[in-house]
Amino acid sequence: MNKKIHFIILFTFSLFLSNFTPGSYSINAKTILDSDTIADIAQKISYSVVNIDTSQELKKSDGKIKSYTFGGIELHIPEIIPQPEAGTGSGVIFREDGYILTNYHVVKAADKITVTLKDERKFEGKLIAQDSYSDLALIKIDAKNLSPAKFGDSKILRPGDWVIAIGSPLGLEHTVTFGIISALSRHVGVTFGAAQGAFKYIQTDAAINPGNSGGPLVNLNGEVIGINTFIIGRNAQNLNFAIPGDYAEQIGEQLITSGTIKHPYLGIKMTNLEDIHLNAEGLPKDIMGAYVVEVVPGSPAQINGIVPGDIIQKLDGIEISEPTKIAEIIRNKKVGGKIHIKLLRNGKTEVIKLKIGDLPDEENKEKLIP
Repeated sequence: MNKKIHFIILFTFSLFLSNFTPGSYSINAKTILDSDTIADIAQKISYSVVNIDTSQELKKSDGKIKSYTFGGIELHIPEIIPQPEAGTGSGVIFREDGYILTNYHVVKAADKITVTLKDERKFEGKLIAQDSYSDLALIKIDAKNLSPAKFGDSKILRPGDWVIAIGSPLGLEHTVTFGIISALSRHVGVTFGAAQGAFKYIQTDAAINPGNSGGPLVNLNGEVIGINTFIIGRNAQNLNFAIPGDYAEQIGEQLITSGTIKHPYLGIKMTNLEDIHLNAEGLPKDIMGAYVVEVVPGSPAQINGIVPGDIIQKLDGIEISEPTKIAEIIRNKKVGGKIHIKLLRNGKTEVIKLKIGDLPDEENKEKLIP
């Protein structure tokens, strides 16, 4: 028996075990995985994956010095000439008429965007809409009858599910890697996007490298369940993260219809409630909540009287045990909606009603916690 047949048998049996639950019995595996399976899925989705090359015109000195005299003062100024700086990334065809979804950081600083399709046709891309907080953007090329990717339901993923990543790591177009979902609902501290942790990333061990950003993470049905976005650590291995596909699809649709995204926003910076905070307030150790470290001037929180040192215990009746819970609740609210906040201040309970604001554009404001 060859290795390929061994692998089919073992994988089929493992799927049988994973699908077995008490009171049920089934021998029908959803997918029989062998080398052809991965190749078939990769080939199918590859027509929906593009390579994105970018260039940014930077001003650099060529070493020549020009001299000028002003009012008897001689000035020696290096001659500056523009030189392009190149970058690369990946993208997913979102609509058949030329809309492509990618990470905003891939195209953010680009003066020129070149999109290469699977059939090696090249098009000039134009950034038409972006959402800096989710780190997603739409670019448009002048092409028709493209092959848009199909998005799957990332909410039903489980750790251990098989996934495929396709992209252009280090400019190597349509590179295919294979792995599993390592974990779900990861709050990860990154320096861009994600509305400051308002949604949770998919962690995978499928190899992701610079240039994979904006490319798809795909399930065994060939559906996009994530947009590969970043890796963690120089020394760590297989710690790769993707924006959940259903969230990315939602952002893409809104960017097409509205051109912009409104993010619900309070304007507070929080941390976990620690013993040092409780001791300072003379509060018992079993108090739960999120500790307010900073309130943004002019934000809904500041306008309605929330101050540093407040301990937020409930939002609309939902108990708060950590700051990320607040971010999750606020993300599911609408801009302009009302919310009730129960908090402790100087050991006394207060309830504040406030109107949820619209998160300021990250391009013009310092990053804020929603």
